[in-house]
Amino acid sequence: MRMAVERFDTIIVGAGLSGLMAARRLVDEGLHVSIVERESVAGGRLATWQAGSDRADIGAQFFTVRTPEFQAVVEQWLAMGWVVEWSRGWSDGLSLESQPDGHPRYIAAEGFAALARELSAGLPVRFSTQLDVISVDDGGWIAATTEGRRIAGRSLILTPPVPQSLALLRAGGVAIPDEQRAILDDIRYGACLCGVFTVDGETTLPEPGALQRPDHSISWIADNRRKGLFASGHATLTIQVNPETSAARWGEADTEVLTWMATELEPWLAPGAQLHPITLKRWPNAIPLGLYPARYLMLEAPAPLLLAGDAFNGPRVEGAVLSGWAAADALLRSLYS
Repeated sequence: MRMAVERFDTIIVGAGLSGLMAARRLVDEGLHVSIVERESVAGGRLATWQAGSDRADIGAQFFTVRTPEFQAVVEQWLAMGWVVEWSRGWSDGLSLESQPDGHPRYIAAEGFAALARELSAGLPVRFSTQLDVISVDDGGWIAATTEGRRIAGRSLILTPPVPQSLALLRAGGVAIPDEQRAILDDIRYGACLCGVFTVDGETTLPEPGALQRPDHSISWIADNRRKGLFASGHATLTIQVNPETSAARWGEADTEVLTWMATELEPWLAPGAQLHPITLKRWPNAIPLGLYPARYLMLEAPAPLLLAGDAFNGPRVEGAVLSGWAAADALLRSLYS
């Protein structure tokens, strides 16, 4: 027996930062929205490993502010206690001193997963829901799940990595004009291998407890205890690998990758300190390697379709927020013009 179709003003695919920001704007305007998320939690790369009261960020590590629009958002988050300023620069490993540049770096006070929970609170998110195909139906959109559910919307916002969004549309036979498709087809993502270690002993990481080295295989090292996330007293390190090395080591077993990471970390351990591997997180689509030249892409026919996310004309956290907002505002103009 075929399941009944559920109908909404807007379907939003993805409960990452762009999807959440778009949904909040649309819900506040009174639209009937359904957010479809394949994972069991919101946030995407706003992710935090947790064991009891101990936490370690394993996706986004910090964010900056470059525009007045986002500054207004961050001021609200600061007032709510959701985020705090951590630093105004890091060491690149060439010296033991941080290198301030005047730009605040913000972190989530209780880990980025907690920020995602706050942003998703009260929103109509369908967790653990995998889509197989998106197609056109009666002048609107139908999203079909692997369980056979069919969700209909007068409009659609896609926020997953661009290749995933295109695959869903391709499965439903949805055509995108050649010019836009050519640009979208060129957007690729870099992978990231992210390890978490606890340390018996101390590290020699410079203030504020982080190194950022984009040109090294280990591009990021951060002590979550010095971010205020570890309550047990042990140092806990988040290690991120740059896209080139992540791709080269992607096929290795987790234990092999963690062993290599431990070797790379040795210069940043105090004498006698011992590392203990905890977990390895694999992000296949961590960093967009190309950007669409606007905050969203919108197609009007046969019904409003928008693509948004951190690959749309901006840096990671800030770009994702502004892309989600811009897509929601464009959709509102289209629906009510």
